[in-house]
Amino acid sequence: MFQKKWRVYWWLLLLGLIGGGLYFSTRPQLTEKKLPVATTMAQVGIFDRLGVPLAAVPSSDESLPERYAGLPQVGNHVSINFEAIMCVNPSIVYVDQTLTSDYATKLNTSHIKMQALDFSTYQAMQKSILQLGITYHKTAAAQELLSALKLPKKAAMRPVKVLLLIGMPGGSFLVANDQTYIGDLVKRAGGQIVGGDPTSQLSTPNPQTIAQENPDVVIRLAHAMPKQVKQSFEQTFQQAPYQTLAATQNGQVHDVTSPVFAMTANLEVVSAYEQIQAWLKAAE
Repeated sequence: MFQKKWRVYWWLLLLGLIGGGLYFSTRPQLTEKKLPVATTMAQVGIFDRLGVPLAAVPSSDESLPERYAGLPQVGNHVSINFEAIMCVNPSIVYVDQTLTSDYATKLNTSHIKMQALDFSTYQAMQKSILQLGITYHKTAAAQELLSALKLPKKAAMRPVKVLLLIGMPGGSFLVANDQTYIGDLVKRAGGQIVGGDPTSQLSTPNPQTIAQENPDVVIRLAHAMPKQVKQSFEQTFQQAPYQTLAATQNGQVHDVTSPVFAMTANLEVVSAYEQIQAWLKAAE
């Protein structure tokens, strides 16, 4: 009788251990997986199309994709909220390649991993998309996105001369060359960027050089505060040599803003390119 009771006891104990093991192996994990942080809206758009979850997003006036609505916001390169970044305990923080110095010191001090993404040109963005697709095992989605971002063939029959101006708050502006994102799109569309320094992406405008080049099209991009920047541009274009340029005389001065036009590449690249094509065709 004693041995029989012990057998029953041991069987009950064994069943209890098995049941407990199954419970702990199937219940949800108490610790959540770490997720990346995006710091630009261009990055957010790409992560959304790849189906990658994020821990936090940048602060922006632009609308967020539905999957990221309600996530913590971590500021932008003008006002970075490092406390918000640290609070979400990210797996990695993605930053634009041109802004790494804004983030590097603080993130390194906090032992938070950082990765730079290059969106400086259309081709650079393509490489970054493929890189992210490989990193997050989303290569099929990356290839699909790259196909959707394929640019149509150039339409311009002759090299239309284009002056690309970058307006800054306060009334100043710079001239961009063909190594910038929008300058690269103009060149791909068959245009010829003029008026800038070929050795520097952004340079101080030289009125004499601009007058000599006499561009057929002027694209004025507001880097920030578009209403104020446009007012400053309009005042400047009432003065020489801007008021006598072929572009001004022919109504080919175009003010552009984000998200379609921006300093760096984003998912609106096809729309931006097609608009540039239309302006070049009209100026032929």
